[in-house]
Amino acid sequence: MADPYWLVRAKALPAGRSTKIECCASDRSMLVTNDVKGYRGYCFRCGAKPFVSHGLFSVQELRRRKAELALTESKTVALPKDFTTDIPPREAVWLYMAGIGSGLARHYGFGYSPSLKRVVLPVYDNGKLLGFTARSTINARPKYIERMVSPSEAVFVSCPSAALPSAKAWAEASGPGVVFTEDILSAVRVGRLVRRSVSLLGTSASDAQLSRALRDIPPQAGWIGLWLDGDAPGRRAASRLARTLTLMGYEVQNIYTESDPRAYSNREIRRILTL
Repeated sequence: MADPYWLVRAKALPAGRSTKIECCASDRSMLVTNDVKGYRGYCFRCGAKPFVSHGLFSVQELRRRKAELALTESKTVALPKDFTTDIPPREAVWLYMAGIGSGLARHYGFGYSPSLKRVVLPVYDNGKLLGFTARSTINARPKYIERMVSPSEAVFVSCPSAALPSAKAWAEASGPGVVFTEDILSAVRVGRLVRRSVSLLGTSASDAQLSRALRDIPPQAGWIGLWLDGDAPGRRAASRLARTLTLMGYEVQNIYTESDPRAYSNREIRRILTL
């Protein structure tokens, strides 16, 4: 039997976090929480108080949850204390499937946290840590934990020195000036073939995020590709972003594919971006 909607939302929360959802009306009247004892909800309109216990956990699971809770409740944003760039082979498979080998992972400072059992993807700006995304390798919920100093300003920008030498001539001749993606791994993969690839760490883009993404990129430097998810939310986000960039004087092309950019080979990415 499928979990009720409130429980699905509660299970997606990091330990110690809450969110508001719809219950008996169209407004978000129910507060759902993932707390120490279990998943619970409380509707301020109808008074419903559902609760589901976490159940019994192994010692290892309790340690992982304790580490997650400490991380999400910390007032400062820093990499996990046990962060290491030595990613175990089993966990590195997720990166390999996106075409990111150990050398490229080290170039970007990607790593692993044994206590969280998550691959950690740091986000830097000129050497300054803006935050990180940590992805579960054991199907824990939520799959991703994201911590940013300022979420409304953070973007992940590909490194020019990580681009393939064979791609430089094409990129400067007719390739895009910038390609926007949703996730970090897609930005890394596309960044192998273009002058700059930027992950918005989601679908929306604030003025501060665009400022970071377009730093030193004048409108005449080449067209901008918006390679976001092809689902309805991704298309709506791409349309909004395209309007904003067009008003700023940039030539914009929306790119829709069945899979995320990271799922394609270098040759396929170049073909998709050849307009």
